[in-house]
Amino acid sequence: MKKTISGIIVMLILACSNVLAGDVISKVGTTAAPFLEIGAGARAVAMGEAFTAIADEATAMYWNPAGISLLKTNQVSFNYMNWLVSMKYFYAGGVLQSGAYGSFGVSVTSLTTPEMTVRTVEEPEGLGIRYDAADLALGLTYARKLTQRFSFGATFKLIQRRIWHMSTNGIAFDFGVLYKLPVKNLKLGMSITNFGSKMQIQGVDAMVFTDIDQSKAGNNTSVLSHLRTKKWSLPIVFRFGLSYLLVNTKNNRIIIAGDFIHPNNNFESLNLGAEYCFMNVFVLRAGYKSLFLKNSEVGLTMGLGINYMNFRFDYSFMNMEHLQDIQQFSVIIKF
Repeated sequence: MKKTISGIIVMLILACSNVLAGDVISKVGTTAAPFLEIGAGARAVAMGEAFTAIADEATAMYWNPAGISLLKTNQVSFNYMNWLVSMKYFYAGGVLQSGAYGSFGVSVTSLTTPEMTVRTVEEPEGLGIRYDAADLALGLTYARKLTQRFSFGATFKLIQRRIWHMSTNGIAFDFGVLYKLPVKNLKLGMSITNFGSKMQIQGVDAMVFTDIDQSKAGNNTSVLSHLRTKKWSLPIVFRFGLSYLLVNTKNNRIIIAGDFIHPNNNFESLNLGAEYCFMNVFVLRAGYKSLFLKNSEVGLTMGLGINYMNFRFDYSFMNMEHLQDIQQFSVIIKF
């Protein structure tokens, strides 16, 4: 069993290093489906997204799929926020425990835009028709404890992007591990997310009329042509995290965590976060996202939570330097 665990960790690290290795030039804006990089869950976001080694709720399917193996009850989670420029973000997940057979989860992620007027250079006031755009990801997760200390999880995702009459589909996989270190209350987590196919948007809007040879007169100036769009990779992210239960008494609990982030479309960065819980009811959280990242738009994060029996409400606030600040609301129900 120890050899199996070591092998999984080594393979995960090698896969991440091979996929993410590259030059030191930033590749911001060079990957498809950026909605997959939006953090799910107010609790994790409030902690600066330093959640890879915590991952003890239904939103773990986003951060580290191995985490759902640690849940003691079934859970459903609903998360909503107003994203940039009036876009709406929604994430929902459910986890079912099956004892010796492991843990199963399903998740839905969507990002939608409001309807907008179709405008052209010739008709800047609009053509009298409207369009919108939407992103969607459906995930199936399985996780299991291989030992009392080590857990492994994986997610299979179907991804769709659509804008007006154009669309594209893709598939992706997430892999994660969690390990309770011999040091008391210290956990290690690693995950690689969005490892999958490239995406190429296609549709009738790519059909155009072309004059093949503008230097000649009398030829057909309206040849029906199809614009060939480029294929783009998904935003692959490798996360390595540590979490430590600093205080754990009857009325007080403090958790601190840190994540090292290595994406394929940006420089490395560090996320830091902390959570304080009083009487297992009132929760305060704070963090800092993208520490040491050049030209980072995000920094301070904070939030709060309220636990009541099998119900929990969470709120997060993420400060954006030049764009609008982001607030997320989450509800978790245990059953």
